Amino acid sequence: MGKTQRAALTLAIFFIALAVLRNELRQVTWLELTRDIAATPRTWLAGAIALTAINYVVLIAYDLLAFVYIRKPIARARVALASFVAYAVSNNVGFTMLSGASVRYRFYTRWGVTAEELSRIVFFYTTTFWVGLLLVGGISLALSPLPADLQIPGRSLVTIGGWLSAMTVVAYITATGLRTEPIRIARLIVPLPRLKLAMAQLLVSACDWILAGAVLYVLLPAGRPPIITVLGAFLVAQLVGLASHVPGGVGVFEGLMILLLKPYFTTGELLPSLIVYRAVYYLLPLTAALVVLVGDELSQRQAQAKRVGAAFDWLTEQLTPRVLAIFTFLAGVVLLFSGATPAAQGRLALLDRLLPLGIIEASHFMGSIAGAALLLLSQALARRLDAAWGLTVGAIAAGIAASLLKGADYEEALILAVVLVVLWRARPAFDRRAAILDTRFSPEWTVAIAGAVGTSIWLGLFAFKHVAYSSELWWQFELHGETSRFLRASVGTAVAVMLFAVSRLASPARHEAEPPTEDHIEAADAIIAAQTTASPYLVYLRDKALLFDDARRGFVMYGVEGRTWVALGDPVGPASLRPDLIRLFLERCDDYTATPVFYQIRKETLHHYADFGLTFVKLGEEAVVDLSRFCLEGSRGKPLRHALRHLENHGASCRIVAATDVASILPELRGVSDDWLEYKAGAEKGFSLGFFSADYVSRFPVAVVEQQGSIVAFANLWPGPEQVELSVDLMRYRRDAPNGVMEGLMVYVMRWGKEQGFRSFSLGMAPLSGFENSPVAPLWTRLGSFLYTHGEAFYNFQGLRAYKDKFHPAWESRYLAYPGGLTLPRTLADVAALIAGGYVKILKK
Repeated sequence: MGKTQRAALTLAIFFIALAVLRNELRQVTWLELTRDIAATPRTWLAGAIALTAINYVVLIAYDLLAFVYIRKPIARARVALASFVAYAVSNNVGFTMLSGASVRYRFYTRWGVTAEELSRIVFFYTTTFWVGLLLVGGISLALSPLPADLQIPGRSLVTIGGWLSAMTVVAYITATGLRTEPIRIARLIVPLPRLKLAMAQLLVSACDWILAGAVLYVLLPAGRPPIITVLGAFLVAQLVGLASHVPGGVGVFEGLMILLLKPYFTTGELLPSLIVYRAVYYLLPLTAALVVLVGDELSQRQAQAKRVGAAFDWLTEQLTPRVLAIFTFLAGVVLLFSGATPAAQGRLALLDRLLPLGIIEASHFMGSIAGAALLLLSQALARRLDAAWGLTVGAIAAGIAASLLKGADYEEALILAVVLVVLWRARPAFDRRAAILDTRFSPEWTVAIAGAVGTSIWLGLFAFKHVAYSSELWWQFELHGETSRFLRASVGTAVAVMLFAVSRLASPARHEAEPPTEDHIEAADAIIAAQTTASPYLVYLRDKALLFDDARRGFVMYGVEGRTWVALGDPVGPASLRPDLIRLFLERCDDYTATPVFYQIRKETLHHYADFGLTFVKLGEEAVVDLSRFCLEGSRGKPLRHALRHLENHGASCRIVAATDVASILPELRGVSDDWLEYKAGAEKGFSLGFFSADYVSRFPVAVVEQQGSIVAFANLWPGPEQVELSVDLMRYRRDAPNGVMEGLMVYVMRWGKEQGFRSFSLGMAPLSGFENSPVAPLWTRLGSFLYTHGEAFYNFQGLRAYKDKFHPAWESRYLAYPGGLTLPRTLADVAALIAGGYVKILKK
């Protein structure tokens, strides 16, 4: 199931939950609900807060145990910081938008945790999470099954399922005591924890779930059933909420709890407790996490100001904006909900004495519009857009004014003011210059916005369900005409969101890689000249888009095939700039909901991609000849001498044509190229392979083979900057050229390169070579090894490797970095289509 389908299913489940709640709230009024929430005893509230604090301390133990499992010492205070923020965020947002794993990643990698170690940490705390849930939930259902008057089929199966869940945990504990071999999950090999550590997992997780249920239990009204009954219902509702993918299970959890505890409480009795529970257990820790994140950002920036040349911490640039985007979204929800519910009558009377009715009416409408704007701006804020920051500040300020003028709602104005202050303090994190309308909404953001708007309308219909609706309500403007204000504000909000959606639908469907301009080529010239590799010369093909940093000190060249954006090679520019350029490309892909891919990257740069959570697979190996050791003498050079002598025996000779003289031989070169394409290749390729273009070929020296005064073969040369690397791109010859003509030409070029002082010569990559053929290797490695050995019908894999081996090269691995998961086949197909010039051309010669 794709992202869009999952998001649509999540929205459908959420709206079904709202429908269930609406049915259960038939006998409950808005006034009764708000009165009961405000009447929550302070001792109950204090107990719930205390239990929540204890519960989050227990949650920290998940990560502390995980570091014992991977045997890596890290200060407990650091682990506690990362763990608390991770759970506070993931509990509210859900794993589909910003998972706890990604939050941990931003902290732990800063403290020396590798990607593999983080994978094992995630495996460990996920296991801890489930063993406690299965044990406590299984025992609760088995010992205290659901009430008999609930019309649920298969009640005996629920009890049996409870016992089976508990027995699953017993099996896990037994396995940790008996099994010594590690288990394999895809490419990750993880050893089972020791029995003592597994028992600690079970204890910590069980305490976590019991405490989480206890927080709700102390908030329940009088006449509570036994805690084991509440705990069973609580765990079932939590599990279904998790499966629904609705952030925090909101609506789904409440609806199920009302159904499962119906024999003990009426809806009017239980719903206030559930709302207070969500505020205490979810929103209060999330607010604390925001304070921690902003404090961490400020301390990191101060530390960076004191450290010359320190790498910019990605947490401050990526994580904090996303959390602030969440709070901006919640601020929008607050304004929408406020516009959908009645104002306090005493405050409304006070405003009536101070303000004209027109200001109250306009403020109510504008408050809801500001709320809708915050929902829409939050996604751009998560992408660190500077324009989004300015518009968000303006929308929040407008929301504060509207809250005070429409109903003297100082509480919500204070909430908005806190978000505004935090946003103002975090201004340096929003430094990306991009058009807001150019960015694409992910399915998750789209569903969240639709859910928020739909919930505000649902809330208004609930709050004013006692009103007899008629067409006259739309045109009533009076102090107590709150139903009319709700209807107008809801329509205004829906229209604003729909207009924005239509404008997005009318925009171009997808981004196309625009060819570089002359200004881009001129900037790339200077950057290429300041580094030492030759492969960036592919930029002069002009078939790839260029993405520069703001100072134009480096760039990424990339192509687009459908929703896959493929960056060719590592970022070009100073090594210190690579992380920023990688981040810039990932953010641009995120703007267009595209899949980012880095193709043919070097082994020594893999850690940069791992830092951003990308997965990599080996593509093959590049042959690099050390020219300082290259020679034609002795037995080692005998085959190479023979290749040159073979050309001479056929009356052929080699020479290097300077770039300034290439224009004069272009017609001959084109004739050779056309002949080669006709009988050898079929069609030009592109992207990572050069194609014949007069402008491109004439930029470089060309090595030619001449026979009887005519050019029969050529190769355009890439003399890398500072005479470090020499390479070739186009290698073409006529069908009547002497056998072995390119081998002889390569020998000549290498000898020439050595004489010119170049250090190495690149022969290009041999695809799928260097793969380990092992039964324990990952699936891609085993498949690559099989194709290399048995795929001669598709491509001459072994022959190409053997040909390049004649020159005694060193073999350097090249990799592909991508987001991981099950996208690899599609990614490889899109890369192949990009090189071939489209899917139709892949199967052509």
